[in-house]
Amino acid sequence: MAEFAIDYSDVQCARARIRRHGVEPTPVHRWSAFEERSGIRDLQVYVKCENLTAIGAFKIRGALNAVMSLTESEARCGVATHSSGNHGTAVAYAARTRGIPATVVVPAGASPQKMDLIRHYGAELVMCEPTQEGREEALAGLVREQGRVPIHPYDHPAVMAGQGTVADEFLDCVPDLDWLFVPIGGGGLISGTAVTVRTRRPQMRLVGVEPEGANDTQRSLEAGVRTKHPAPNTLADGLRAFVGALTFPVIQKWVDQVLTVTEEEIRNGVRWGFEELRLVTEPSAATVLAALAKTPVPDGARVGLILTGGNVDPDLWAGLRKGANPGFLGAPPSARWPVQRAER
Repeated sequence: MAEFAIDYSDVQCARARIRRHGVEPTPVHRWSAFEERSGIRDLQVYVKCENLTAIGAFKIRGALNAVMSLTESEARCGVATHSSGNHGTAVAYAARTRGIPATVVVPAGASPQKMDLIRHYGAELVMCEPTQEGREEALAGLVREQGRVPIHPYDHPAVMAGQGTVADEFLDCVPDLDWLFVPIGGGGLISGTAVTVRTRRPQMRLVGVEPEGANDTQRSLEAGVRTKHPAPNTLADGLRAFVGALTFPVIQKWVDQVLTVTEEEIRNGVRWGFEELRLVTEPSAATVLAALAKTPVPDGARVGLILTGGNVDPDLWAGLRKGANPGFLGAPPSARWPVQRAER
């Protein structure tokens, strides 16, 4: 694994580090309603609830690992990043935990709720153009002007290692998973996940999920080189990022398949998360629920889904709830199906 930015030992170190700073394992639930109605015999579906972290998203792991890995001289300079929301919140949280300043570059049009969370944890916000180039230019300017240490949202070894701890916990809880579905934005989560599962359960089928309107990873895999989407546009704002230079080689080698989902399918995923799992699910997280619903998995499969976050603007949430199609395969809302907690 030396060919990549991290290996499994980095994930193990990250897990110990973030645990020392209060990141407890998130719960794993069974998606019983889907199991019952899928028509797949003896299917087991497990959902890792990263929306239940202290900041409502998995991003706390990578940011905390990165900030706590800084030397004392680096930490005195403070940190900066660019983010549509959850990573910015995570960096603000981590900086406050360490007692250092943080500045977050946020693209115009970002979720007001996510911006409020960033401010809540004490970071300064700087707005930028809503493009990848606009984010990166604004961050580079801050680093030059303020001397901040940049914490990239995904293309950063310590961030990748921190995100890999999600899968490490998941496999502790369900060690015999056969499939794992993971959302892809810039690739920090799925690359850290790939390093973990190829070490601990190499036979697992690892599936990345992107919105059709931001499928740069799928395009990049087809082209063999990193290839941007010409105009990323999706409700799943956390997945609009361009796949990273460090994350893409890991994806190329160790991710079995990248699927795309439509905006309508994402809306339905948000609804299923609420009605069937009793969870507030942001669109980026709902992509994995949508992807499983259209993927033929074999009888007896043990399937894992990483539900990445639950920070969604209340107005958008209300619209998503009203606009989604009613239930999977036309079934009525499934309030009768209990959520089962997976045994550890």
